[in-house]
Parts: sequence; C-alpha cells; structure tokens
Amino acid sequence: MVRILFWIWYVIGALLLIWFGIPQSLRFSNGLFLVFYAAYAVDLLSKGRVQPFMSDWSVNSSGGWRKPRFLYSLVLIWLGGMAVEWVGVHSGRLFGDYSYSTILGPLFFGVPVTLGFAWIAVVCNAVLISHDAGQRGFRLRLLRAVQVGCWTVLLDLVLDPVAHARGFWHWEGGGGFYQVPWSNFGGWLIAGGLLSMLLPAVPVARLAARRGTRLYQAILIMFGLISLTEGLPACAVIAVAGIALAEGSLRYAGSRQVGKL
Repeated sequence: MVRILFWIWYVIGALLLIWFGIPQSLRFSNGLFLVFYAAYAVDLLSKGRVQPFMSDWSVNSSGGWRKPRFLYSLVLIWLGGMAVEWVGVHSGRLFGDYSYSTILGPLFFGVPVTLGFAWIAVVCNAVLISHDAGQRGFRLRLLRAVQVGCWTVLLDLVLDPVAHARGFWHWEGGGGFYQVPWSNFGGWLIAGGLLSMLLPAVPVARLAARRGTRLYQAILIMFGLISLTEGLPACAVIAVAGIALAEGSLRYAGSRQVGKL
C-alpha cells in the first residue's frame, strides 16, 4: 500500500514539477511528498532484513525489524535531522547561510516540520543501497556511514541547486555550486553518515536493495529533469552519473554475492 501510494504521488508530482508547476492550492503536496518518500524508504528497510545465518542476498524477510529499537532509531533521525537544520539555519554552520520558505510546510523555529522526514527518507534510502561487504556490528555501521555520506552528497548535488532555484530554501552570498556553498555538501556528508549510525547494523536483502536503488534513481531522475528546466545542466549530468553509479553498485554487489555461493 505504501509503495503504491508513493509511486502515484511521485508520478503526479513529477509531472507537475517538471512541466506545469505546483498550483498555490496544492503547495502542501511538496511537504507531503517528503513524508511519503520517508514512509516508503522505511517500509523497504523494515521488510528488507536478511535472515540470520543465511546469505546476505538470499532472503527478504517478511517479518522486518519489529524491535522497538528500529522505531527509536527513526525518531532519533527525525530529531537529529531537525536539530542539524536548526543549527544550520540559526548559525550558518554545517550548510552555510540559508533560510527556508514555507513551501515545504509550517516552520518550527525556522525549519519546516517535514525536514525531519526528509532526513529519514534520504538516510534510509542511502542505507538500502549501501552494501555491507560481509561486515557485521560496528564495522558494518562504519562502512555504511561512509557510503551513506557519499550517496547523500551525490543526491544533494542535484537536489539543493534545484530547490534553491524553485524557492524551497535560499542561500545568501552566492558562489559555490549554482549559488549553493561548498560547505553545504560537507555538512551533508557528515550529517548523513552520522545519522545512519543510529540504525541497526543489519544487512539488507537483495530485493530491498534493488527497490531502494530504483527509488534513489527515481529521485535523481525527477530532480535531474527539473534541473534542465531551471538551466542547471551540471545537475542533470550529475543525476545521470548518480543513476549509473547506483546501478553499477547494485550489480557489483550482486555479482560478489553470487561468486560466494
């Protein structure tokens, strides 16, 4: 149900954002998209746990992460995401000197309340496409954090310039990459990696990884196409590169696992 709802919302939203624009009466849908994105990424992750003592890519558990710890982790990511955004908005650290509009929803101390869900979505999606390389425990968390940081930065290189051009948020001072300061991407690398450490160190099954890859690629496709309408060709090139890298990562990880059987 979550999967169907997300893809319907995605298709409608992509058509409006790319070709028609969002009517004033439907501005709430921008923030709601972040909630649906988070819900779908969480659903994939919760149902994508590999069964113990089985090949990391052989079983897609229907039981999911039912332990309260997983829910606590999501709450902490929401709070952590809101916290880093609050620090960024009010201090100019981490992401540069910027401010939010109300396009993404009501502001809570200068930060849209939906931004916590955006961090859940991005981090969980990046975890889905970050492969464990046979690691467990803290080593898995550390390896995954590095990968999550890189995947989130790659996505942000496309997302932030488009969001700035569309007035979702605004940076002061100019410079950087399409008016987005370079420090912003360093902030995403650090924040994304650290927030991913809050999630349990559990390998992801192949089906969940594949669907997570398609989700990540879909986000890049949408914002890559929007970037072309906004005159941001470098973002479109990065989007294509990100789509190819995500696909290559999925196929490489799959081939490694097949080789172990």
